[in-house]
Amino acid sequence: MSDKREEFERRIRERAYYLWQQEGCPEGRAEAHWKLACMLDAAREAYLDVEGEDSFPASDPPSHIPITGDRRQN
Repeated sequence: MSDKREEFERRIRERAYYLWQQEGCPEGRAEAHWKLACMLDAAREAYLDVEGEDSFPASDPPSHIPITGDRRQN
């Protein structure tokens, strides 16, 4: 199994377990917790993708502005 797939399954397993605990450890709801954990993970990934669009690449200054010195146009 790929590292990415293993990381995804670990995240979902931990989130589903947390959801199960939050509900008081009910019996017979494993599938519901797993599906909810998958939905929450997908929402998290979509949020991170949208948030990153505005700031990417945050560390690179525009090429026409010097990193140091006077920024005024002459």
